[in-house]
Amino acid sequence: MSKFGIGQPVRRIEDVRLLTGNGQFVDDIQLPRQLHGHALRSPHAHAAIRRIETAAAAANPGVACILTGVDLVSAGLGSIPCLPGLKGRDGAALISPPHYALAVDRVRHVGDPVAFIVADTLAAARDAADLIEIEYDPLPAVVNTAAALDAGAPPVWDEAPGNVCLDWALGDAAAVEAAFRKAAH
Repeated sequence: MSKFGIGQPVRRIEDVRLLTGNGQFVDDIQLPRQLHGHALRSPHAHAAIRRIETAAAAANPGVACILTGVDLVSAGLGSIPCLPGLKGRDGAALISPPHYALAVDRVRHVGDPVAFIVADTLAAARDAADLIEIEYDPLPAVVNTAAALDAGAPPVWDEAPGNVCLDWALGDAAAVEAAFRKAAH
């Protein structure tokens, strides 16, 4: 068997160092003029963002800046691309709606990042997050993957009707079926 083969154990070498206090974690790093970031996340599974008010949070001590999805778009930052250029079974192209680092007009899952706060300390960033006012208009949501395909299920992305971005298959379906028919179990 080759090195790191399937089922072969991979010995961890970092545990002793990390568990005995001799390791270095990202939270341990303190550099001059270092800032800290905190993402404010949506409590809703699906909602329209009607208003985000950051003025009070931005005025909080230690806050360097607060970014929203609208800020990112206004700055010309594009969406995060979906790189695979896959085609569906019927030759249809992959539906790839724009996906921004911060929600712009709608949140699509609980925890979707809505604002990013940069401050002198993590505590200052979290305190500022508490001061951000967001007005959401909750929308119907489906939280079960199979139910998302049901007729009439609320669309996650308007660009993907029926909540399907790609119907894709790989392999030889006939050979797989034949193997299952011949299998003892």
